[in-house]
Amino acid sequence: MGTSWRPDERTRRKYDAAARLGLMDELREKGWAGLSAKDTGRIGGMLRGANRKETERE
Repeated sequence: MGTSWRPDERTRRKYDAAARLGLMDELREKGWAGLSAKDTGRIGGMLRGANRKETERE
């Protein structure tokens, strides 16, 4: 029996950020390596901002 793959929290956040930026179609077609540096930087910026806010709450 096969086990289903479940993304960890970090991966889930990356996909959520990509979806908010409207990059899911491109991501499905090309994968992460197919995204431009500009787009991956935007995703990274969103993740960094979310991490910073989370750290401030603690």
